[in-house]
Formats: sequence, structure tokens, C-alpha cells
Amino acid sequence: MSTTELWDGQTWQVVKTLTCDRPYEGMNITGTTGISEVQKASLRALGAIDA
Repeated sequence: MSTTELWDGQTWQVVKTLTCDRPYEGMNITGTTGISEVQKASLRALGAIDA
């Protein structure tokens, strides 16, 4: 899960925390066949693991 915090510039307090799920984060794509290198690179950029 990825999070971003919005801060109040005057009080330096967190106003809101935004979160979004990263469905490919931690997915192990080692040895995956049937997808191109570009597709693998995209999955790695989205958090997949290619050990």
C-alpha cells in the first residue's frame, strides 16, 4: 500500500493521509513466461519482485 500525507504549511500538522492499493506490490514474477520484457518492467515498476 502506498501512502501520501497532506500537510498544513502553517501548523505543520497532517491534514489528510491518502492511500492506494498497489495490487502488484510483492508479486513474485521470477520465471514468469508468456509476457514480454516490457511487461515485466512495467510490473516491476508497480512493485512486483523479479529476483
